[in-house]
Amino acid sequence: MGRALSLVGGFAVLGLGTLGSLLLLRAYVEWSGQGVPPWLVAAVAGLLSMALGWFTLPAWWRGVLLIAPVIGWGGLQLHPGWFLAAAVVILLVQFNAIRHRVPLYRSGRDVIEALSAEIEARRPGAFVDLGCGDALVIAKLARRHPSVRFTGFETAPLLYLWARWRCRSLDNCHVCYRDFWSASWRDYEMAFTFLSPQPMLRVWRKCQREMSAGAGLYSLAFEVPGVAADAVIEAGRFDLMRYAVLVEARETR
Repeated sequence: MGRALSLVGGFAVLGLGTLGSLLLLRAYVEWSGQGVPPWLVAAVAGLLSMALGWFTLPAWWRGVLLIAPVIGWGGLQLHPGWFLAAAVVILLVQFNAIRHRVPLYRSGRDVIEALSAEIEARRPGAFVDLGCGDALVIAKLARRHPSVRFTGFETAPLLYLWARWRCRSLDNCHVCYRDFWSASWRDYEMAFTFLSPQPMLRVWRKCQREMSAGAGLYSLAFEVPGVAADAVIEAGRFDLMRYAVLVEARETR
């Protein structure tokens, strides 16, 4: 509900800013007798919208309100082929958002530090990133922990190619162009996810079926519904939740 209200508020402020820009520049034209270029209307609309939303909307709206009118004006000047090209690029990057409702997220330095500390403490033989994106996480970790075998699964074509290139010189880091649901997780002692709320229960059940007792699932930001985390680790903007794979959970099924 809060997100819906924020969206409605953002469009309302954008509309008011655009209307204010048109009225302001119309008054200028009538006063000076000189015309104004369309890009100036868009720029003023962005500035007015940002000013109107500065204290009434979340901070992330400010940049959106500033550039949205300019992007809208620019879009009217572009050949339709550019929109087709942009759609293809988005499909290649966000393929999993359409197929599995898992959009691309990127993990930052704090997440890598938190995972690195866990690797130091647990000493796993193998680590898997379920949906590794551009492989930033496993590439950084592989350089720090050369004795650990790192695997990433990615099915968005452009991201897969990027990930393979990033890991090209790392003997202990491998990226698979494969749906991680169809792969076995039996060989991994640590599994990392930064997916979305939708698949987390399914991820947990697969961990319980296939991973060995004592293994751990590490989920950034998204909880497993109905399952208490073994530990919650601070990792920058989001918490990293650790779920221990337990023998008792497997025996009671």
